Amino acid sequence: MQHESKLPEHFPEDVRYPRVLVEQYLKRFTDPNDLVLDPFMGFGTTLIAAEGMRRRAIGVEFDSTRCEYVKSLLNKSNADWVVCGDSRQISKLNLAQIDFSITSPPYMGKNHTENPFTAYTTTGDGYQAYLQDLKNIYAQIATLLKPGAHVVIEVSNLKHEDGTLTTLAWDLAREVSLVLDFQGEEIIVWEPTYAYGYDHSYCLVFKNNGNSMIQLSK
Repeated sequence: MQHESKLPEHFPEDVRYPRVLVEQYLKRFTDPNDLVLDPFMGFGTTLIAAEGMRRRAIGVEFDSTRCEYVKSLLNKSNADWVVCGDSRQISKLNLAQIDFSITSPPYMGKNHTENPFTAYTTTGDGYQAYLQDLKNIYAQIATLLKPGAHVVIEVSNLKHEDGTLTTLAWDLAREVSLVLDFQGEEIIVWEPTYAYGYDHSYCLVFKNNGNSMIQLSK
């Protein structure tokens, strides 16, 4: 997978999707000055792409070091759209109505113990709790989306070193489809490789048709 720039050395792992991927979906689902949300901002690829295409973009990121890094890459006016916070509480961030959302969420395998939503700094409650948290996050996002707005989630299934498999892409699609209308998956083939034992990932496409049953899980 090719990136337009290298990360600083103090970030040990490059888990970004490429800017061109975001740009293709921005062309397809947004117009200039539309508001885009990335609920798992990471290293800011969505915000950088949006800035270059005259879209506004909000990025939510738990890791404060990543937040400061992304702010340094954006124009000063756009840097104010970087929100250092917990996406599990996104409804409390007083965000404006959203025209489009795209992200790649922090991954979790079925036997992993670290909590992806705290940048893997704490112990989580397991894979099923992780999936419920993702559903709850998108239930909150659904209330922010304009009618007819689309959501794209880039994700992969995971092959583990012990030979087991986590069907993350399918599990995530199932959970988010409970709160947004699932439109289908688009296969993204990566050269020379993606990671996690695959040469491809999936962009799951959802739409806010206003008829999903939105209920937060306890």
